[in-house]
Amino acid sequence: MVSWNILGIVLALILGEVTLRLIGIEFALYPSKVRFGWPNPVQLHNKFVVDSQLFWVPKNYSAKVAYYEGRQPMIVFMGDSCTYPDSYPRFLKSMIMDRNLEIAFTSVVVGVTGWSSYQGLQQLKRDVVPMRPWAVTIYYGWNDHWTHYGLEDKMIGEVYRKHPSLLLELSSGIRMATLINQNIFALRVLISQQQNQGSVRVSLSDFLANLRQMVKIAQDNGVIPILLTAPSSLRRGKEPPALTRRWLNDLRDLIPLHQQYVQAVRNVASQQQALLIDLYSEFNRLPQKNLDQLFKRDGIHLRKKGDEKIAEMIYAYLVDTGLYGHMMQFQPNEKMEYDGLEWGASRQ
Repeated sequence: MVSWNILGIVLALILGEVTLRLIGIEFALYPSKVRFGWPNPVQLHNKFVVDSQLFWVPKNYSAKVAYYEGRQPMIVFMGDSCTYPDSYPRFLKSMIMDRNLEIAFTSVVVGVTGWSSYQGLQQLKRDVVPMRPWAVTIYYGWNDHWTHYGLEDKMIGEVYRKHPSLLLELSSGIRMATLINQNIFALRVLISQQQNQGSVRVSLSDFLANLRQMVKIAQDNGVIPILLTAPSSLRRGKEPPALTRRWLNDLRDLIPLHQQYVQAVRNVASQQQALLIDLYSEFNRLPQKNLDQLFKRDGIHLRKKGDEKIAEMIYAYLVDTGLYGHMMQFQPNEKMEYDGLEWGASRQ
């Protein structure tokens, strides 16, 4: 009798699993689309994996971080899709190496598409500090003020911390575990709504707190933090309508909202005596026609010329402040040579 009961349970589970697969049940604690146009759901599935602290990372992320741990690259570039997979850092590296052929400039890009400052903070603590770089650039501000995926980023982090790790591991292959995850997440969303939590991924106050912590952690570990404000070519009344499809409730809020987060970066730099490269202000000094040529249609992500412009601004800042000479005297423990996959540091 017992064996028949067990067999019945097994058959019911198999039938349930097949049914869930047929109806297409899928769920993960990251969005199916993390920015406009790229990556699409298929690319996201193919290129990224779940991370319990960072939510999603490129598939070769762990290997890359393990390689750079303790090797002291000169600069670690942190950020979101405006930094990933290797935009302005590639041009900056080329500029530095062209001017200093005798110097082996070493850097690594750890920015990830769709990330907010919450994820950046966790990454800095867990993965960047052990690299022991000379400096780290901190470039966030867009994803923080987009509408969240049901919960604020910090609450998703709390779900992960309290979630059974076995369910997270199983949910990538077993739809029954996926369904359980989905119900747990839905319950947390309902609780959040009842508590009238904010509608953006990272509130302005949390954004400030995240940046303050990042600056302090870097400074406490002998790393120079360099804050960057997020530039834009957006104009009032001409915001791209596509941004309302997921990311905003009202397009009229976009520019004032982004300006608040830009000002927050400036405030943190001033309050904590951190270095600041105010890309937002520098780009705004350019004529609108020039701006439009530097940015893609969304007014957020940069074209090649825009990335080159950022590299020029960073290079000029390093030279004007005397940091460049300091950086050239930096002696890492080991000269690095890495051919890795497409994500991360590039080689000229």
